[in-house]
Amino acid sequence: MTVDAGPLPQAEMDRFVRSHGYRETAVLVDRVLRADRECFEIEAELSTERPLPYSDLQRAMPHHPAHVAAADLLAVTGTLGCLHAWFFHGCHWDEGWAGFGNRIHRADFKRLTRRGPPLHLHSLESRRRVGQNRVVLRYAFRFEQEGAVVYLGDQTAMFVRDVFGDA
Repeated sequence: MTVDAGPLPQAEMDRFVRSHGYRETAVLVDRVLRADRECFEIEAELSTERPLPYSDLQRAMPHHPAHVAAADLLAVTGTLGCLHAWFFHGCHWDEGWAGFGNRIHRADFKRLTRRGPPLHLHSLESRRRVGQNRVVLRYAFRFEQEGAVVYLGDQTAMFVRDVFGDA
């Protein structure tokens, strides 16, 4: 699977995906639209027609329409957070870095996210503590589908180098 790097170097995006801690199909971003290193902000797109781990396991029924599962939306935040760490802070998995979701301060699912129309993804670092072997980032997430907000999030993740001392 290839993620369209958009304004980022494609070779570096391929390295990100290839060395990521999860297999390629779990990297839940299809295309980067904008990456602003000065504002620590990323805009991207996700096709809701692609395989999605939890959404694909649903039993669609009249009272339970096919949709993008909340678990998949949260997984998308992980991918975006990892993109920030890699491209803005140099936390490269193949150089001993690992990332961990640390806290979900707020997760607001505003409406059902339908399968079919793409998701427009926006992530912004609202806080950052950057050290030599540890980077802590707090993010504001905003996902939209067909112009309507479907998810708002406020989350923190930690990225550490040589967490187990063997890398």
